[in-house]
Parts: sequence; C-alpha cells; structure tokens
Amino acid sequence: MASLERVSTEQERRLSFSMLGWALNEEENVAEYIYRAEAFLRSMSDDFELILIDDASTDRTRDLIVEHQKTRPWLRLVVNEHNRGAGYNAKRAISLATKEYLFWQPVDWSYDISKLPECLPLLRQYDILQGFRERPTSLGDLLKRRSDTPYKGFVSVVNYLMVRVLFQLPLHDCQNVTLYPRALIQSVRLECESAFINPECLLKTWWTGASFKEFPAPFLRRERGKSRGTRPLQIVIAVRDILLYWFRWIVMNGRQDRKRGTVSYWDETAIEQASVFKLTSRTSAE
Repeated sequence: MASLERVSTEQERRLSFSMLGWALNEEENVAEYIYRAEAFLRSMSDDFELILIDDASTDRTRDLIVEHQKTRPWLRLVVNEHNRGAGYNAKRAISLATKEYLFWQPVDWSYDISKLPECLPLLRQYDILQGFRERPTSLGDLLKRRSDTPYKGFVSVVNYLMVRVLFQLPLHDCQNVTLYPRALIQSVRLECESAFINPECLLKTWWTGASFKEFPAPFLRRERGKSRGTRPLQIVIAVRDILLYWFRWIVMNGRQDRKRGTVSYWDETAIEQASVFKLTSRTSAE
C-alpha cells in the first residue's frame, strides 16, 4: 500500500466555499446568521462567499444585510422583486455560486454543521457530503428530532418516506445540509420550485453516479422569528411535485440516463480514517 500523506492546514485551506441562504422577514435572525456564517466559513477556508437572497421581505431584513455588506466584501445580496419560495431561491443561489464547493443553511441555522469542517478530508474519497439527523429512539423522539413542532416533524417524516419509497434514494435524510461540488450541481437541470428542491438535487446528482458520504447534522430548534416553510399550500405543492416527478422520471422513464451512485454511511471512525489522506482542490488536482 502506498504511503498516505496527512492533510496539512495549508492544503485544506486551498478549498473554496459558497454558502447559500435566503430570508423572508428574518430581521430577528439575519445579523446573527451572518456572524455565524463568517466564523464557520473562516474555520474551513480563506476563500469563501455568502450569497443571501432577500425573498421580498417587508421588514428590515434587506437593510440589515446591506449594512453588514459594508465591511464584508464576501457577502453578496440578491433581491427578489416578489416572494418566490425555497425552490426558486435554491436554484437561483446555486446558479450564482462561484466557489469550488457549495452548501446552503437556513437563516435560522436549522442544522448543527459543526462536524462538517472535520469531514472535509473525506472529499478526497467522496464527491458529496450529506448531513443526516440522528436516529430516533421512539416516535416522539423522531418527531422532536425532525423539526420545531410535532406537526412539522410529521410533515418532514412523510416527505422523507415518500422520496425514499418512490425514488429508492438510499440516504437517511433528504432535507438537510449537503456539500456539493459546484461544477457537479450546476451541471444538472433543476426543474421544481418547491420544497422538493433538496431531494431533486440529491436525486439528479445521485443519477450521475456520484458518491455520497453521510455525516451527522442534528436539527436545531428555531429560537426567534417564525418559520414559513410548512404552510399548507407549500406542503400541497411539494407533495404534488414529488408525485409529478416520480411519474415523469420513474413511471414514464423520463430519465433514461439514471446511473446509480454510492452511499457510505456514517461511523465514528470516519473522520479519523479520513485524516490520513492528502486533501487538495479537485481543480488543482486535475
């Protein structure tokens, strides 16, 4: 076996990251989100950007972002003329990203991604890092771990089960933080503009034959402001899209180019094992 060189800090910091977020009336959270995003991104790289979409807020969200831009050249503000929702915002933010890897995190910082920097060496072995919520010990624990309320937790579970059963996507979570190579996710054509956007991104990169490595990213309860992601109409539209694209892509075989990717599940030795690999930018490696 060839000897493997350990990762150096200098080598790890060659990677660049685009963090994506979108906000609708989040004046209570957006400033702290920017502070947390800056600290988090600096822990991973010297080369990063934060793309924040203001989804036609009517409060001070946009003004606060503009104020923070004055001393943060890496902060990019994009403004929607009217409210478009998560699916459209994800597609728009993905198209605007310029760094080597991208991921998105809700403005209320819904997921604990503290393990992600430690997992970066795994990019030497896998294409995509996929977060997942910890396995529950009971039904009540399941609903608690999935979202802020039992109702929202139930919606999340149903969404996941529909995607898992209909599309046979072997991941433990399809609504979490995912670290994609920008070139890969920008190469697929995204079609939906609903909450189905996360599963669509996962499915279409999975169908390219990409390799996934899961890492733990527990759900964090919202502390301030009001979530607007589980309004009844949004749920109906997301369910409609799941069924529509299942029928179009699977039943009618509308995606004949489907390859099968690979998934490596999490184990506690993953980070330790990955640390022996030399991590360099895929661009520079090519």
